[in-house]
Amino acid sequence: MALNAITQFCAHLRLRNYSPHTVENYGRDLRLFFTPLAKEPRRVSWRDIEAFIQQQRQAQLAVATINRRLNALKHFFEYLVMEDRSLASNPVKPGHFLRRGRPLPKPLAQDQVRTLFAQITHPMDHTLALLMLRCGLRVSEVARLRLQDLDWTQQSLRVDQGKGRKDRIVYLSADVLAALRTCLTTRPTVVPADLVFWNQKRPHRPLSTKGIQKKIERYAKAAGIKASCHSLRHTFASNLLDAGAEVISIKELLGHASIQSSERYAKLSNQRVKQVYQQTMRKVIAKTRV
Repeated sequence: MALNAITQFCAHLRLRNYSPHTVENYGRDLRLFFTPLAKEPRRVSWRDIEAFIQQQRQAQLAVATINRRLNALKHFFEYLVMEDRSLASNPVKPGHFLRRGRPLPKPLAQDQVRTLFAQITHPMDHTLALLMLRCGLRVSEVARLRLQDLDWTQQSLRVDQGKGRKDRIVYLSADVLAALRTCLTTRPTVVPADLVFWNQKRPHRPLSTKGIQKKIERYAKAAGIKASCHSLRHTFASNLLDAGAEVISIKELLGHASIQSSERYAKLSNQRVKQVYQQTMRKVIAKTRV
C-alpha cells in the first residue's frame, strides 16, 4: 500500500514540474522510511516519525540529511491530506525538524584550486569543474546542461528551471568557452537529449549529479585536498567578492532566491575588506597627516 502511494505521489510531483533529481530523492527517502516500518501511511503516527529521527541520529547522519528526509515525509503526507484525501492530518510536525547552525562556506585557496585542476586532465571533467568554479553552477545544473542552453554569440548560458524554479543567465569566461569547445569535439553522438555531458562508461546514458560529485571527490583525493562540487561554487562567489563584485550581482549569478543567502559570502571576503581599508586610509592619511 505504501509503495503504491509513493508511486502516485512521485507521479504527482512530475505533473507539478518538480525536477527529476527532486522526485528521485523524495522517492528514495520515502522508501527508506516505509520499508522497515511495514505500515500503511494512514497508520503512521508522530511517534513513528520520532522513532525514525532517533534511528537516523543513532546512525550519526548529518542534520541536513535527516531534515531532507523529514521534508520528503512532510510533503508526502501533505499530498495524502490535501490531494488524495486519504489522511486526516499530517504526522510530521514543525518541531520534528532538527535545528542546525549555518556554517560559513569554505572556499578553496588559489593553491588548492591549482592542485585540484592539475589532476583533472579529461576534457569533459575539466569543463564541468570549470563551470562550477567560474560560473557558480550547482552540480545538478551542470548535469542538466543542454546544447541549446549555450549562447556562443553572447558568451553565456541559460540555466533552465534551477533551484527554486528560477531561470537565470550565466556568463562564460574565456577559459570556460575554450574548455567547452574542446569538450564538445569529443562528445559522442549517442548522448541523449542534447545534453552537454555524458556517462563515460555508457555514453547513451546521461551523466548523473552523483556521478559528477564522485568525480570531484576522486580528483580531490588524488590532489590531497578537501574539495567538493559545492566548494567550487563557494569559491566562485568568494573570488568575485574579493575582486569587488556587488552582493546583488552575486545573487543573480548564483541564482539565490533571497539576498540573505548571498550576503553570507560577504563574511568570507576579508581580503576585500582589507583592500577597502587600505585604499580609504591612504586618502585619510593624505588629508590628515599627524
